[in-house]
Parts: sequence; structure tokens; C-alpha cells
Amino acid sequence: MKIEIKHSCENFTGFRAEKVKSLFNAENGHIWEHVAEIPIEGDDWQIGLIVGPSGSGKTSIGKQLWNGIGITSLSENWNENLPIIEDICPEKPMNEITSALSAVGLGDVPAWLRPFKVLSNGEQFRAGLARLICEAPDKAIIDEFTSVVDRQIAKIGASAFAKAFRKNKGKQIILLSCHYDIIEWLQPDWVYDTRVSEVKKKPKNGLLSNLTFSRQTAVTGSFLSHIII
Repeated sequence: MKIEIKHSCENFTGFRAEKVKSLFNAENGHIWEHVAEIPIEGDDWQIGLIVGPSGSGKTSIGKQLWNGIGITSLSENWNENLPIIEDICPEKPMNEITSALSAVGLGDVPAWLRPFKVLSNGEQFRAGLARLICEAPDKAIIDEFTSVVDRQIAKIGASAFAKAFRKNKGKQIILLSCHYDIIEWLQPDWVYDTRVSEVKKKPKNGLLSNLTFSRQTAVTGSFLSHIII
């Protein structure tokens, strides 16, 4: 699927703005464009990952992927007056809920008796994953995946979520993240890297490695600190 994105703002002409344009050859800095080829056609995959630094277009791409499928937030639409054990899919059997909570690493039973709003960031992240597993939508897009948790929790959560989600045959999910380290933990079926506009697919009998993806910035802070205007 080809996605074309173009954002623009006012072309400012102040002294500093013009100086930056001149120094960095950035005459079109007020315009941002990106063209992406995302391999979402077909049903031969379950988990896709769009990864790249902040501001590289991940969310804009996510909004255009499937008609009628918006971006889902793991932290929204929780009832602040109910413990998560009551709030997650109340129409489903309790053992299904507890199994999902345990599967994503939220095995601290007392936490199940608290509303989502009072949980720690890590607990909220895992509760959101558990709810998603229980809801089992046919298609879902999740933004800022693992962005608000430390990397150890991200590792446990991403790995556990992938194993649990793959049990829902025929379901598809696309995760948007700025963290390349989750690639090895998640082992998605394909990865689109917004920095280099490339897709890499998981080998049939192999694993994806973080080392095969770019994580360098185009202009570093140390470089900028030596510029005198």
C-alpha cells in the first residue's frame, strides 16, 4: 500500500529562520513530505511494526493504513471507578482476563483490584496490552508502543504480547514505535523503518535483529554545538 504524506506550515522569514535556511540548505523546511510502501495487503502476517525517530511520520502513516480503523490508545477509555479486573471485557469469562494479564507480565494480583489511573506506567502498559488481547479486534493500530516504560518492562511486555497475540489467528496489528530495541523482542512479520523508507520482512526460518536497522541521527547535538552564527 502506497501512502503519501505532506505537511506544511507558514514559511517564516525572520533573521534566524533565514540564517538557518542559508546554513543548512533548508529552503523548504516548512514542508515535510514522506512516501511509504507498507506491506499490509494479504493475510500472511499478523504483526507489523513501523519504527523510526520522533517526527519521522509514524503516526501520520498509521492514520492512513486502514479505512475506518483509527489509532488505538492503550491508556484511553478506562473506567476510573472500576478495578481493571472488572473493567477489561466484562462480557468475557474471568479466566480469560486473568490469563491475559498474566501473559503480558502483570501477575501482581493486588494490581488487578485497582483502577487503571492509579497503576504505575509499567502496569498501565501491560494492562493495556491485556485488554487488547481480550478484545481481539480483527485489525488494530497502536501508537507509541513501549514509549512510556523502561526498557526491561518493554522487553517483557513486547515479547509476551507477541506470543499471546499470535494465538488469535487471522487477526492483524500494526505497532508504531520510536524504539528499535523492541524488534528482537517482538519479532514482527515485517518492519517499516521511516528513517530509510525501507521494509524488512522476517525470514521464514530466521529472526529479525536490531543491528540491521539504522539508528543514527542525521545531525547530532555535538555537531550543532560547534556552529557559530
